Amino acid sequence: MNLSIVFSTALLALLLAGGASAQVVPSAHQAGNMAVSDLKWTINNLEADAEDIATSPLHIPDLFKSDGLLRRPEFYYTLLGAGVIFGGAFALDQTVRARVRGMSNSAANDLETAGNVFSYGVPAAVYLYGLGIEDERMRRNVITGYEAAGVASLITIGLKDAFGRARPRASQHSHTNWFEGGQSFPSGDATPVFALACATSEAFDNRWYVALPAYAGALSVGFGRMGHDAHWLSDIAGAALLGVGTTELMLWMHRQHDLNPSRYRIFAAPAPSSSGAQSMASGGIGIEFSW
Repeated sequence: MNLSIVFSTALLALLLAGGASAQVVPSAHQAGNMAVSDLKWTINNLEADAEDIATSPLHIPDLFKSDGLLRRPEFYYTLLGAGVIFGGAFALDQTVRARVRGMSNSAANDLETAGNVFSYGVPAAVYLYGLGIEDERMRRNVITGYEAAGVASLITIGLKDAFGRARPRASQHSHTNWFEGGQSFPSGDATPVFALACATSEAFDNRWYVALPAYAGALSVGFGRMGHDAHWLSDIAGAALLGVGTTELMLWMHRQHDLNPSRYRIFAAPAPSSSGAQSMASGGIGIEFSW
């Protein structure tokens, strides 16, 4: 069966399974207002993200506070889990390569193409679905995923230059050839699709029937790249950790931005309407900040 059909079927199942109770489909005007609100939210967060990154060195002491990140057990559990995933993948590099290097170019291309179509297309479909059911959190998780995919891709470029790992088809096929000017670690093709898979999964509260096809699409890209003998398994594992980690970090950052409506904003933050619902001005630019 053609992989595109498989992934398209999985997409349909994902949307149907994740559906809420039947709701009235919003009008085009309502959908437009929601999209404009999302655009303003995105611009506000892009500015806030840039500000957070630029000022991050000032917050290093906060990591060591009693409630700081470095004092939380879950941080070390996460770090340990990431180490186990990467270490296990590194140990299996040669074994997995021996299994997949015989893959034909056409099969590798099919895996990579179908995985990319699915991984980039599903979040867009989920965003539209979020408009249809008026689910703001779902839509903004997806937006964050696309932003995280871009940020993680930029980080990948720097890591490739820093680690210089040779590709499997080079340097006598040794997976220990680091710092040789190579471009193998991490996979630049796999990183953004794992970032998007994480966002898709989070949009549905990480329900297994959404997470499995979402991450399967990302893995398809990774195995396609391995089929071309362009990456080791640990390159894909590193890309997955980077992509997922970036999305989770940005989701957390955006939640913090939403909890702090008084910080600088290019567009005015939503204000409660007379009915108690949140509303956003439909046009114009407002600037909000507090000293």
